[in-house]
Amino acid sequence: MTDFIPPFPTRHKKTLGPLDTLKYARRDLLSIWTENAFDRQFMATKIINRSVFIANHPEIVRYVFLTNHANYEKKSALMRKALAPLLGDGLFISDGATWQKHRELETPMFSTEQVAKYSEVMIKTTEERVQQWSLFKSGSVIPVLPQMGQLTAEIICRALFGNQLGAEQAAQVVQSFADYQAVIGQMDINTFFGLPSWIPGIKTGKATVAAKAIHTIVDKVIAEGEKSGNADTLLAQFLKFQSETVTANTLTREQIRNELIVLFMAGHETTANTLAWAWYLISQCPDVEQRLHDEVDAVLGNRSATFADVAKLAYTRAVIEETMRLYPPVPILSREAIADDTIRKRHIPAGSIMLVVPWLLHRHKQYWDKPDHFMPERFLDDAPVKPDRYTYIPFSIGPRVCIGKYFGTVETTLCLAILARHFRLQVPEGHQVTHECRLTLRPKDNLPMRITAR
Repeated sequence: MTDFIPPFPTRHKKTLGPLDTLKYARRDLLSIWTENAFDRQFMATKIINRSVFIANHPEIVRYVFLTNHANYEKKSALMRKALAPLLGDGLFISDGATWQKHRELETPMFSTEQVAKYSEVMIKTTEERVQQWSLFKSGSVIPVLPQMGQLTAEIICRALFGNQLGAEQAAQVVQSFADYQAVIGQMDINTFFGLPSWIPGIKTGKATVAAKAIHTIVDKVIAEGEKSGNADTLLAQFLKFQSETVTANTLTREQIRNELIVLFMAGHETTANTLAWAWYLISQCPDVEQRLHDEVDAVLGNRSATFADVAKLAYTRAVIEETMRLYPPVPILSREAIADDTIRKRHIPAGSIMLVVPWLLHRHKQYWDKPDHFMPERFLDDAPVKPDRYTYIPFSIGPRVCIGKYFGTVETTLCLAILARHFRLQVPEGHQVTHECRLTLRPKDNLPMRITAR
């Protein structure tokens, strides 16, 4: 059992006032929390006349995301403002009947059978990365976060578009997403607190330009996909629903484009961040690294991975799950109350912001033994205490749970196993690893690490 405690931001001794909260939050979303926030169950504050509540207990999380989810399914107005130029009515920001229809159409695309098919793309793309890494001189320092970003972008591009998206177009899509995210500051802090739209934040003009660049590329790829007849892509699955006349079982060309962009956005950066953090955590714990290597060697031997191996890579998967506990890809989830409500005798006015914060839940002192320690074994089947499903929510939970949850779990497990079979990564001496967090939680400064062949 490891005694390693990965770095985390300093926790304030006393609660910050509204202005200090905004000041710290604009720097980093994880720097606003007090020590007692990791011990409390339900919190409330007011920022610029907007009531903000924090659900920090499994029963309250269950109530907000499941029992009364209809009252909290609405993403905040500023999140829509930030993402609408890019996503339109895509699954990530739609709600009501539109969300329900799109969700029902898309869910079968991520069945176990379909993910098994896409695992072949994951394996092939990762094996290509092995060949590329083999060209590095032993001891070279590589930027791990961009490396993982390139890997996951290639995987999701091939799953979505097959060979319709060439390397140059794929690079353009990735760069356009980076430009868009830079414009909106990786989601303006206003998004999370539901602040009035007159507060400076999102530059919608530049965001629109970046969004149009992505739309142009994806529209072209859709047109090419129609001609190709390739049935083994997510694009082909969507094209089955295409119709100029919208019905309960059809989508317009624009809606298909929006959903493809949602899936690229969801399946690219968050997965890359998880893999990057996993490499860092493994590098700090020789016992974890050894156990990982032992499992990978025993399961894979001298062959490549298969989808069937995922079930056998229990410890590899536990490393990924513990990584997402300590560094949840999206550490704050924001909803807006549609109607008045009452939770624990506290009045929740309509229009209030309800935050469910994986960063707090995953490190809560009441729900986890040694909550700040890196301990993958807590996710093994024989662990004496099983995590509560409402205190471990890296993919959210309830009806709006991430549709690609299983896809992402299989992808990260296979990518880590295949690469760890061939390589070790170590943090260069003297380098301090830290984080940056706006919408997503990533290692700062691209996470430079020294690569050696095993």
